[in-house]
Amino acid sequence: MTKQIKTRKLSILACLILAVALTGCRTNRSAEKQELRLKKQYSEQVLQLAKPQAELTNLTARTAITLDYGMGSVNVKGRLKMRRDEAIQMTITALGLMEVACVEFTPQHIYIIDRINKRYTKVDYASGMLSNIGVNFETIQSLFWNRIFIPGKAEAWQHPEDYEIKVSGNQLCVTPARQRMLKSFFYTDEDCRQLQQTLLELSHYGAIWRYDDFDQFDGQELPTTFDISITSSSYAAGAHVALSSISTTDNSWKSGVDLSRYKAVEFNELLSILNTLR
Repeated sequence: MTKQIKTRKLSILACLILAVALTGCRTNRSAEKQELRLKKQYSEQVLQLAKPQAELTNLTARTAITLDYGMGSVNVKGRLKMRRDEAIQMTITALGLMEVACVEFTPQHIYIIDRINKRYTKVDYASGMLSNIGVNFETIQSLFWNRIFIPGKAEAWQHPEDYEIKVSGNQLCVTPARQRMLKSFFYTDEDCRQLQQTLLELSHYGAIWRYDDFDQFDGQELPTTFDISITSSSYAAGAHVALSSISTTDNSWKSGVDLSRYKAVEFNELLSILNTLR
């Protein structure tokens, strides 16, 4: 091969590399321009979705829950009670009458209670894996109240610099500007007025919380059904939760549970007991 031919081929290769690089630069600039446009257009809506609904501080509802756990499914009834910044209670009843299990989230702890066998377990946010990955009460509260959140933080987003936004199909995808160990992705409708799905990722684990059947309560929209799925490389489980008889004025219920007659047990022991109730 002559020197002239080699030189020509090298020139062609250099031109191709340059063309690819310029195309990539144009693509990046185009993506950056689109994000700036989206932030300018939807910044108010995004920050609204990250703030608590000012008019809504209390909610109670009946629940119909379908639990899918790999080998089958089970349908249960119960109640959901939420008081902002104070507590979230989910109870399961047998035959719609007798409470058999309860989960209560408070700002400091998670209580899982077996009413039948008088046992409970307590999980602290501040210790162990929950603290390491950035799960706290605000994370749980935001999932139930249909809000955007920052894993591990108590405050809502304050500025457009706190998040990134892009188009994803017929939705908008909002993410923190700096992802943490627990990665979070928030999908809204194309007008950025409804939070329709929250996706959480941690290593090979994933959780999706989908919201549907929105209705008006005290001038605010809230979903009346949740679809929750949890997956790993070897396991999958999910729950469909439908709310009914929803009230935002029933403030008579008390948060906190009297555990003086209950025995504290390890989480795995309680889980094995509750599995026998299916």
